Amino acid sequence: MEINRNTIIKDLIESNPETLAVFKKYNLVIAGGVRGPNEPIAFFAKAHEVDYDILVKELNEAIEKGGGEHVELSALVEDKIYEKFVKTAIILTLSVGVTFGAIILSYIAFKLNFNSVYYALIQAHGHAQIYGWVGLCIMGFAMYIVPRVKNTELRHRSLATVCYGFAVIGISIRTIVQPIPYSSIRFLVPISAILESISICMFAFIILRTVLSSKEKIAVFDKYFKAGIIWFLIATFMNLGMVLYLYKHALYEIPKELFSPYIHLYLFGFVFMFIFAINIRTVYAFLDIKPVRGKAVNLTFWILNISIPFYYITHMLADKYIVAFRFSQFMAFPIAFAMFTFIYGLRIFERSTKELHDIVMDRSYAKTIRTAYIWLIVSAVVLLVMPFLGHGTDVQKRFHGSLNHALTVGFVTMMIIGYSSKMIPTFKGINMHSIKLSNITFILLNMGCFMRVFSQILVGTSRGKPIFYAAMGTSGWFELAALGIFGYNLWKTMNTIQEAKPSGAKPGKLTEITKDTKVFDVVDQYPETLQIFLDFGFSQMSNAVMRNTMGRVASIDMATKMHNVDLDKFLKALNDKIAAKS
Repeated sequence: MEINRNTIIKDLIESNPETLAVFKKYNLVIAGGVRGPNEPIAFFAKAHEVDYDILVKELNEAIEKGGGEHVELSALVEDKIYEKFVKTAIILTLSVGVTFGAIILSYIAFKLNFNSVYYALIQAHGHAQIYGWVGLCIMGFAMYIVPRVKNTELRHRSLATVCYGFAVIGISIRTIVQPIPYSSIRFLVPISAILESISICMFAFIILRTVLSSKEKIAVFDKYFKAGIIWFLIATFMNLGMVLYLYKHALYEIPKELFSPYIHLYLFGFVFMFIFAINIRTVYAFLDIKPVRGKAVNLTFWILNISIPFYYITHMLADKYIVAFRFSQFMAFPIAFAMFTFIYGLRIFERSTKELHDIVMDRSYAKTIRTAYIWLIVSAVVLLVMPFLGHGTDVQKRFHGSLNHALTVGFVTMMIIGYSSKMIPTFKGINMHSIKLSNITFILLNMGCFMRVFSQILVGTSRGKPIFYAAMGTSGWFELAALGIFGYNLWKTMNTIQEAKPSGAKPGKLTEITKDTKVFDVVDQYPETLQIFLDFGFSQMSNAVMRNTMGRVASIDMATKMHNVDLDKFLKALNDKIAAKS
């Protein structure tokens, strides 16, 4: 098998098992399914910071040395550690999370009153979203990704299942029991927080032990991981304290002056630190842009981590002390500045380097990642406006709700969806189940988020016009549809079972061309179909080198998407051609 920039890792391992030793040397083969990742070598090398030319040279040497002799391979077992976390997160967000949120929004819109909903229900919904949806996704992905970016093994893997079990039980109890007005079961609320605290302590122990066991040099993203763990622990014990306060005083609602700044501490501390760490390490390869500006992302780190405790304390005390109130207004500026600085440092909106312009692969995830940062900009702008609206006014409360939604759905959820759509197919060594469904998810989620963020602002600025309430009440159902489609698409991808092909297997004679048939196989077996490709606008197919390289990795489905060609018409033309020959 001739190696080129578009050679797929798993195909190379299948054809030449002796190359496995090279990938093991770089600890790369673990980042994929049972046969390795479904990624071109050039992309893979850039993403894992390996010199492409050296890697290819070593692979060719391994193939020559192998000489076709039988190579004993240890069984490659797919690492599914993230699956139970992600699947449970999907179940929670599609039940007590976004579904419940959509119902609450519709009720508020019907009543034309934000105070018409029992606040304990809102807090239970919020807990299910930030711990159940966001928290479980980050925990699951971290256990898979952190060992790979640090080139080491996950430490204390056996604790992961216990960690997962305690988290799910704790989140479920808290979400169900907090709003229920039965004193006889109120003891379950502090128990839920204790279980969550134990789970998160286990998670912190696993991740920190894994990071510290690595022999890799310390990189700029390492401190983001470590800070994220610290903030996760702080937020967890703050949550435990709030729940104990709730139980002690026989309350059903955590006081807003505690709960509201706590949510931002959780987001800016734990969630942002982990997302930013992964972005620093991967986004330059995912989007084919230049590496991050180290000084800018370092500055972001220090500004955020110094600002977060001041932001929390001053917002908590803003109702009691005028100095705290004024300081709380000021703290919006360094945090917003940190957001803009990070975006600048990440180069997220800069032009591609074109280093990977010749690589054939699905990049539909790119627009989702970039759009997440557009929502982060929206969040920063709303944050900057809020200090000028007056503390506790109705307008300020509506802006505050819009800020939370732009952060949690616009930035965080969009980022989870973008990275899931890229990384889980890579983890599995396959393609995403449906690119079409991914695109529908993207459209619906942005429609819902746009309607929610801006209609809620307009409710405040227009003194509650019903039309803006109606738009806001509708927005949640768009988001529910988006996450339902995404959940189905991702679940199908995770459940795909990949069968290993016999080493050196070659495709049989094609009797029917499908969307998954490789372009090279079609033209190789039926040269007369070349004219069909040219007639449909595939001009590069006239180049034999392109047919032999990109054609080997591009499926008919992928090729039609890249050239905006109708798949059904194209398949009919190809199949009619080969049928006429036979």
